[in-house]
Amino acid sequence: MQQLEMFDFRRDVLFERDNQIARFYDVLSETKDRISYAEHIDPKKKFSICGLDYEDYVDVKKRYLKGLTYDQILNYLKKFKKEERLEKYKILLKFRNIPFDADLFT
Repeated sequence: MQQLEMFDFRRDVLFERDNQIARFYDVLSETKDRISYAEHIDPKKKFSICGLDYEDYVDVKKRYLKGLTYDQILNYLKKFKKEERLEKYKILLKFRNIPFDADLFT
């Protein structure tokens, strides 16, 4: 796992894989006012959806986190297999009554 420091905020790559079809990567990141988890698929040039990237994401405004920290979210997400992370994260936020935005962006 790779962690990058960006302007006093964080970005952690939880998964990264590249094959002949696409690049896949999952990122937890923090800005001044929000924490975002996103799962990305970037298709390569020779494939029918070339140039059309996919991002399935969950954004939470920090003011709604009710004491939940970036490190707690990161540790929580690391406990699960890649395939489970997005849904488990949404379940956690719903359980704690934390509002969030989630969507599939193409």
